[in-house]
Amino acid sequence: MFGLLGADLVLASTQTNVGYVIAAVVVLGFFVYLYINIRKVKPELGSEIELAPNRKPYHEDEVLETKVLDKALRWALLLLVVVGVGLPVYWLNEPSRQSGADENYNATFVGRGEEQYTAACAQCHGPEGVGGVAPYLLTDDVGGFVAQTEWQAPALNTVLYRYSYDEVFEILQYGRAFSPMPAWGELGGGALTDQQLRDLILYLETVQLEPDDVRDSVESELDRSLAAGEFATEGEALFNLGYESGFAGGAYSCGRCHTAGWSYGELEIAGGGWYGPNLTGGATIRQFPTKAGQVDFITVGSQKGDQYGIAGLSGDGAMPGFGANPNLVDPPPGIHMTEDQVMYTQEQIEAIVDYERGL
Repeated sequence: MFGLLGADLVLASTQTNVGYVIAAVVVLGFFVYLYINIRKVKPELGSEIELAPNRKPYHEDEVLETKVLDKALRWALLLLVVVGVGLPVYWLNEPSRQSGADENYNATFVGRGEEQYTAACAQCHGPEGVGGVAPYLLTDDVGGFVAQTEWQAPALNTVLYRYSYDEVFEILQYGRAFSPMPAWGELGGGALTDQQLRDLILYLETVQLEPDDVRDSVESELDRSLAAGEFATEGEALFNLGYESGFAGGAYSCGRCHTAGWSYGELEIAGGGWYGPNLTGGATIRQFPTKAGQVDFITVGSQKGDQYGIAGLSGDGAMPGFGANPNLVDPPPGIHMTEDQVMYTQEQIEAIVDYERGL
């Protein structure tokens, strides 16, 4: 793929250079023609009657209609051949030229997005979105200082597995309240334009992990966590994946949003609520009387303004989707995941649901 892309880009570049050369020759030829005509005009000034081209004797009919006409026809034929052959040759190459132009266009904006990421995001979310930590100041309910902490900044190399493009754009635009994530967009009070935010998302698309890598990394971290005795069940381990190890900055974890203190290592009541709603004391079962309904919700996430469960209303669509349910009828718009592009398998999501319904 890279070889083909490189060939297209080189070809497009070559055509551009040829175009510049032709344009330069045409411009130069125009000035030469202008110079020659000016030189010819000078002797004629004051002697137009004798020297003006339309006053001078011209070729006899025998010469005009033979040699001169044949010369003009030969030039006309030559130019016709150039046009007749040159245009088809040019258009035969048009598909690869257009492909190269598209790739170069996308590469330009991806490059700009990478620059934005390096300047604004990499210090917290790690190189190529692998996850990291961010400094954060904890305050009380009146803004008083509590502590300086290190907050797990989630990996962004799977962000398009769990959120749609529009959802990522809104997060970048307005940031995340009660977290180190600031608003980067102009509408949210940040410094980046809408185009710069979209460039940033184009770059993030290029660093998304392959589906097999996502599944392998989850399985490896899950096995490690259970073998270390960090959690009692698979569902609990998945709900808190990365709490002890910092795996992917907690990007796969439910507890990061549903448990106060999770992101900075001071876990309070598991599932007790924080950015996301409280899941304890039977709240989950009251919201989702059936396990299947809760599985579907975690699979596809929420859409802004949509209802869910018995009386749930998504104000900002912040609940990500962690899987792709092939049995779900008419999934909400914006769900971009396929059966392969999932963070958790259906069996893993069911294990999480079993854990949450027991809180």
